Amino acid sequence: MLLFNSNYEVGVFNRLSDNNELVMEVGQEEYSLKLNDEEMSDLEQHLVNQENLLIPFNKSTKELILDTQPNYDEEEMEELMNISEGAEDHGKD
Repeated sequence: MLLFNSNYEVGVFNRLSDNNELVMEVGQEEYSLKLNDEEMSDLEQHLVNQENLLIPFNKSTKELILDTQPNYDEEEMEELMNISEGAEDHGKD
C-alpha cells in the first residue's frame, strides 16, 4: 500500500481500552480514536495481516487506513493443494 500524501503517516498501536478506544502514537503525538464494532473488527484483521503494530493514518481526517483483506494460512493452502493433487490421481489405476 503506497500513499503519496503528506497527510498520511504511520502510527504505532499502543493500546485498546475497554470502551473500544484505540490509542496510538503518530510521530510525537498520541491519538485516541473511539472505534465502533466494525472498525474494531477491521483493526484486528489489519493487525493480523501486517503481523506488526503499524497502522497507516490520515492525520487530517483522523481515519485509519486498514488492510482488511483476509490472508490465507500457508499450511491451509498447502493442505488444499495436496488434496487437489490427490483428486487428479483419484480413480486412476
